[in-house]
Amino acid sequence: MDLFPPCPHRVQSLLMNTVLAHTLTQFQPEMVAFCRRLLQTPSVNGQHDEIAVAETIAAEAHRLGLPVQIAGDNPRRPNVIVSTAEQGDTGLLLLGHLDTVPPGDEARWTYPPYSGMAAGERIYGRGAVDTKGGMTAALYALAALAHTGTLTNGRAQFIGVPDEESGATGTLGIKWLAANGRLSGLGAIYAYSGDDIILGHRGLIRYRLVCDGEMVHTGSAEWQEGTAGANAVTAMAALLLELERLDTPRSPHKYFDRYRTVFTPGTVISGGTSINVVPDHCEALMDIRITPEFGLERVESLLQNCMDKIQRRGITFHYELLNYAPAAISDENAPVFASVEAAVREVKGFTPERLVAGPANEGYLLIERGIPTVCGLGPAGANAHSIDEYVEIQGLYDAALIFALTARHLDTFLKG
Repeated sequence: MDLFPPCPHRVQSLLMNTVLAHTLTQFQPEMVAFCRRLLQTPSVNGQHDEIAVAETIAAEAHRLGLPVQIAGDNPRRPNVIVSTAEQGDTGLLLLGHLDTVPPGDEARWTYPPYSGMAAGERIYGRGAVDTKGGMTAALYALAALAHTGTLTNGRAQFIGVPDEESGATGTLGIKWLAANGRLSGLGAIYAYSGDDIILGHRGLIRYRLVCDGEMVHTGSAEWQEGTAGANAVTAMAALLLELERLDTPRSPHKYFDRYRTVFTPGTVISGGTSINVVPDHCEALMDIRITPEFGLERVESLLQNCMDKIQRRGITFHYELLNYAPAAISDENAPVFASVEAAVREVKGFTPERLVAGPANEGYLLIERGIPTVCGLGPAGANAHSIDEYVEIQGLYDAALIFALTARHLDTFLKG
């Protein structure tokens, strides 16, 4: 006789989790085929519009019986919104971005970057983990939830957004969705790759630095004697070296204490017109990764100090802000994080670590709008932004099940 019979609620929960796992096992061949189709649909930011990928996702959602919409400010660069039900409060919001970076030298790839080649236990292609594999897992997680009738209090949603790779500004995606009343959720997961619970991320600031000098013939007496001409290229070089010498301490903030603010000047540089002319113009780009104690005002004060240090006759500097995304972190007590933690433990057998990420992403836009966000979790894979990017086939299944279990747990926090 069992003196401590299992709690009926616990038994029911385990049975439902088993049903979800079984449903996703049945879906696995379809998941692989769909992921390959996404990879075979190029969506390089700046080269292709995202409409083809959005329509591919919408067609698959329709085939799976899921409500779907394509909407956005730019019809060629839309968002695709998939739900488990037409109406209801959203518990879990899953996100991915439709665009990718370029493949680089395609000859260096083992398999063509748009082949979607399934080889061994992997699927290769540009965007496999960033984020077409994650979007595949998200779509099929919703399908499993809908087919099993798991969510009784609300719904789960997936949104694929455009134009993330240009700088994570969210203008066509998250900002447009929020402004048009199409963004909500008790918690969100940005479906990248990995098992850690990413509570937030460092921010980024990017500038175009401009130096103007004075053009003169390199063979002139005036240049020799220093009475005319000012070399904008060497002045810019001096500024870049001064910026590179900036040394900041590690952040005092919880979770950010493994990082510091890092200035990387001169990631791109151009200047000069001819070999025998003193250059009168030079431009350089600078990337800065910031921790919470650094904002625009503090960074621009340091930048101005560096400019003042190397000021010389005939030289003027100015700068243009290109991107700004502040460092961001969610409230770690939000239900989504415990839900993801329990799901990863159930599927993979370990407790994931809680971290913040070094690179920035669009998670800050969700956090700013009151949606606690796991800023990157999804199917196992590697080589994002590199050659031979791939996602693991088992990783698609694991991520889909983690997403589904998380959605199921968050649903209990919604009112029926």
